[in-house]
Amino acid sequence: MLACAVLSLTAISALDATGASALGKQCSGGEIVGEGAHLQETAQSAWTGSKETGFNGSGAASACNGSQGSGGKPKVQFNGFSSGGALAEWGAEDGKLHIENRAFIATDEPPAGPVGEAGTQLANMKAALISDLVVAPATQTAIAIVANPPQLPAHSACVVGQVSQSDLEAVFSGQLTNWRQLSTASDQAAGGDCDQAITRVVRNDLSGVTYQFKHYLDQLNPEALPCTGKSQKSWAQLQSSREPEKLNLVWPRKSDCQEGEGPVTVVTAPKGTETWVGYVAEHRGTITYAELPKAKQLASEYIVKVGNGVNMVRPDLESEANCAATKYSLPSGWESGLNADWSQVYGANPEIGKEVGENAYPICTLTWNITAAKAGSVFGNEAGTTVRDYLRYLNDSKGGQQDVLGHWYSPLPGNVSEATAVALEQIGAGGGGSASGTVLCKASPKSSEGVLRCPEGEGFTGIEVTGELLPETEATFGSTAGPELSVSCPQGEYQGEFAKDGSSASGGIVNFVFGNKTGCTTTFPESPEAVVRFANPALNASKFVYLSPLAPHGALVLAKKSGQIELRIESSIECTYVPTFLGGQVVNGSPTTLTVQGLWQWIEGPEEACPKTLQQSSQLAITQGGGGEGAPLYVAGE
Repeated sequence: MLACAVLSLTAISALDATGASALGKQCSGGEIVGEGAHLQETAQSAWTGSKETGFNGSGAASACNGSQGSGGKPKVQFNGFSSGGALAEWGAEDGKLHIENRAFIATDEPPAGPVGEAGTQLANMKAALISDLVVAPATQTAIAIVANPPQLPAHSACVVGQVSQSDLEAVFSGQLTNWRQLSTASDQAAGGDCDQAITRVVRNDLSGVTYQFKHYLDQLNPEALPCTGKSQKSWAQLQSSREPEKLNLVWPRKSDCQEGEGPVTVVTAPKGTETWVGYVAEHRGTITYAELPKAKQLASEYIVKVGNGVNMVRPDLESEANCAATKYSLPSGWESGLNADWSQVYGANPEIGKEVGENAYPICTLTWNITAAKAGSVFGNEAGTTVRDYLRYLNDSKGGQQDVLGHWYSPLPGNVSEATAVALEQIGAGGGGSASGTVLCKASPKSSEGVLRCPEGEGFTGIEVTGELLPETEATFGSTAGPELSVSCPQGEYQGEFAKDGSSASGGIVNFVFGNKTGCTTTFPESPEAVVRFANPALNASKFVYLSPLAPHGALVLAKKSGQIELRIESSIECTYVPTFLGGQVVNGSPTTLTVQGLWQWIEGPEEACPKTLQQSSQLAITQGGGGEGAPLYVAGE
């Protein structure tokens, strides 16, 4: 898992195996159309703009405002639609392409795999497009709870400014039936200001936001739910938009109650694709869920705080989503960049206040864009060129990630952004290619046709790769949840074994340690020194990955073939951790630098002394070992 990256900007000039010409120079493509998730509508409006921000206005190197690449300004249009509907149009259900003039689709319900198993969504979509898929996170936002409590005749208005998590699940399962039963209601008396039945308002389409929200509800209550039919279903079973059941549209309701079940509250799905939030704003006694940008636009005054295990917190912070603290794992096989199954990657975390930060919001989600790896073959070279450029702009920290600020989203976390960068490098592979492989160099690489390449005869011929902490820097490890702890290491080193193509040779990373020669300082009681090390090498699935001619130029993926990586703080107190995310960005130079960042989850050691989560930051050199010991080493493409 990796840190943030900027994307490469131009394609490799080559012919694919079928003879199709390569994708064009940056900004030389034609107009494209994408469609899908309503959650992305506000973001896409900002991204497709042509003022000082947006794909056609931003000064970012990845944009197309007339000054980058070929000087073109290709247009991008986006049509809001449901996540499930967009997936179905691209063959997720039947393996047939039902619309041909869309260069990408957007979804909050990523297609499930594995791609090699017949009948899965990924397998069906690959068959429909006759291409591998690039599934790329675009941004993240919060799912807001919008509540409009009753105003009864001759009564003061009922006030519900916040809701506990247990009450929230009971409301949407229909079991908590009256506003006065909410533990946070301003009047809980029978006949009082809040004594009115609750009406649940839900989406009437196959919604990715519903998919994500039901996962959150399942974390609160994983049991089978009353009033979901003869065969009771859990929230997890009610997530999917897949046909023929389309359980994404199903909620506990009176018509599905069996003998001895119920009563449950009314659940309604207003007609139209944007009216469910506006309906709540206009009708007292109703409650719904919605992506934060839509909630802010249509019902801002009715957004309520939600419990996070510690505090009641809002989904918004000024003009951004309160999602900066949300952590996401990466799906198995993401390193290939193709056909990644993100369907089990979620941001919702009811205990986020305890585990990450007391003011973190518990219901956040990623949203994804999907395109064909063989973009030139599937859409034509002009459209393929633009979809490549556009999606790269979206992932650029100075492009799309910056341009969406102020619109109720939050930038992608570093590990997700770099996994996205790896995926986007595959656009064009085998169909008008821009993706390049990786090669390690003994001399500084030079840019050729938009790719950094080793000078002739300067490919890495050794096997040992080493590095030490950069002078005048320290590796730091600090608590983000749980007992306070700060560890600072003025010395650190690693040794590894790598092939010319950046893959692990033999053991991969065989030693990674801080403070073994000059101890690390700690804030443990009595301030003992410590050694911090990766406790169970070898990291034998680690590899260098070339990303871009722009810094960071590459990444070091830290991984094991089996088992989990562990980090151990060894002192008078010992604490052991496993990574929530971990990775390194590589910047070529003198020296080439490796910035390792990680967030670690406690698994072993005294609870009263070991933080529950630990954040790591360190900068090291990348150099040759063996006969070339200390000489620079660089990451390039081929």
